[in-house]
Amino acid sequence: MRPLILGEYRRLCRHPLGMTLAVLFVLGSLYCALGSQSSASESLKNVRSNIEMVAQGCETGLNSPEQKALCLKSVPLELKTLHQYEVNFTEYGRRAANGQHPVASLIWTMKLAASIPGLALVIFVTAFFVAGEWSRGSIVPRLLYEARLSRLLSAKAAAVWMWMLTLVVASSAVTATFGMLYSRTAYPLPSPGALGEVLAETATVLVAGGAVLAAATATAVAIAALVRLPLRSALVGFLLLVLVVQTAGTPVVGAWLPGGALPDMVGFGGLDRVWDHFWVVSTHSTVPAVLRTVPTLLAVALLWTFLQRRSRTRDLV
Repeated sequence: MRPLILGEYRRLCRHPLGMTLAVLFVLGSLYCALGSQSSASESLKNVRSNIEMVAQGCETGLNSPEQKALCLKSVPLELKTLHQYEVNFTEYGRRAANGQHPVASLIWTMKLAASIPGLALVIFVTAFFVAGEWSRGSIVPRLLYEARLSRLLSAKAAAVWMWMLTLVVASSAVTATFGMLYSRTAYPLPSPGALGEVLAETATVLVAGGAVLAAATATAVAIAALVRLPLRSALVGFLLLVLVVQTAGTPVVGAWLPGGALPDMVGFGGLDRVWDHFWVVSTHSTVPAVLRTVPTLLAVALLWTFLQRRSRTRDLV
């Protein structure tokens, strides 16, 4: 099985469409990181400037004692509001600063890969890498080498998953390099945290994001093998992705659907403004996210079971 997986992985790494989309993902991730860092840095700078102005505003520009007394009375409320904004912007800045850290940049990229941009990439690449073999007829020599379709599809799913993880690492390296050489000076931000905290958070996000990508890859490969036409496979995959995202806020059951469970598992939050623009989290369930992913895993398992039974009851090509 290992040589089969590595063979499919090498073929995917040389795939022209895969290479093109990989470059676009790296550039898009870098663009989002710089935009988030710029926004966070500017927000922090503005709110701190406003705090300083409010604190000093009553000492200048007011002629009468009545005006000064009224100003001093309103200052505490304004400062309290501004300090709350500062706390929120500081947390936002800490998360945005992940893109400037050699390790925490993996958090940044993995969250983007486990959101709509990364999942759309999985769907598109899988559609042309798997279903494209049926449309071109190249699946015939592949099945002469490995007669069991289930093993071949499993190898393709593992290859796409490995390719996505490789892309996450490469994109993180680009983002971190650019962040350390340029962004730290151009967009000063709070530190992401102590090294131990960063390592623990990075490991958690990588495990959760890798699980999400594994489920997405298995689903995309099954769809491509069932539809067997690249464009139709991509269309079905995108429609399913839209359905998953739109059902995230369904009352009561939304937290147990993929749209509600998977983002919670990766750790999207109200302060992560980039990926939350792609995938808005509207469920606040107290049930652990890992437990809420069980229905999703069962659905993927049923899809693969159906695919294997269908392959045994009709021609393979």
